[in-house]
Amino acid sequence: MDYFIVLTLALLVGVSAAIYFRIFRLIYVQNAGKVVTNEFTSSDGYLALGCVAIFALQCIQNLEAKGSSVLPATMDTNLLVVVQLGFWLFVVGIILFSFVVRRMRPAELFGFNRLGFAKTFFWAAGLLVIALPLIFASSAVVSSLMHVNSQRDSQPIMQLFERVSEPARKIPIILLAIVIAPLAEEFFFRGFLYGVLKRYAGGLPALVLTAVAFALIHLHLPSLLPLFLLACVLTLAYEFSGSLLVPMAMHSLFNAITLIGVFFASK
Repeated sequence: MDYFIVLTLALLVGVSAAIYFRIFRLIYVQNAGKVVTNEFTSSDGYLALGCVAIFALQCIQNLEAKGSSVLPATMDTNLLVVVQLGFWLFVVGIILFSFVVRRMRPAELFGFNRLGFAKTFFWAAGLLVIALPLIFASSAVVSSLMHVNSQRDSQPIMQLFERVSEPARKIPIILLAIVIAPLAEEFFFRGFLYGVLKRYAGGLPALVLTAVAFALIHLHLPSLLPLFLLACVLTLAYEFSGSLLVPMAMHSLFNAITLIGVFFASK
């Protein structure tokens, strides 16, 4: 039975990798990607550099802060959400303001009006299910090589969700993980940063650099490879569908699955 399970998992990982490799070839070899970048200008390049600098400073500050890797169980989760929301409103607000000044239309630029709700959910759920074996396998490999427990050594926000016992204090974390983070992070990393990098550096370098940046800002070593792969998958989904809503929905569903796993694992 153990061999059967291993073979089944290996088959699922192989199928996952094969499908996404075909999507990768379609986008970056056959140039069939649907992300439009011709509206981005050098101003967006400077703005992207400024935003990346802000993220870098924040990461350095978090690394230098004592005990930054562990969020105390007594933390005010409402305050946590307010701080994160304020940060993202600042970053996303600056970008949107620059769009308004230049009369750029985010709905058209990011393909918000390309797919309806049903198609968006269908593509998001389908592409995520296909990617999960590859992402979970990478997490298992990293955990084995680093001799860490994927549950105990999860990202700080997930550890906080596990330690908080009151449902009222879990709700802000759920809101942050399922709504705020997916919308804001996908807007910046996939929508803006990837678009600018693709415009001036090319599609493949943009894919890699965006994925590296996305993985690094989470400041969690065991999650670097899984997050890198997740970022690549989200970018491929964006290019394949032409709508930023698809990776946003995928990101939200992925975080929801992770939270559900943490919840039941702690029981």
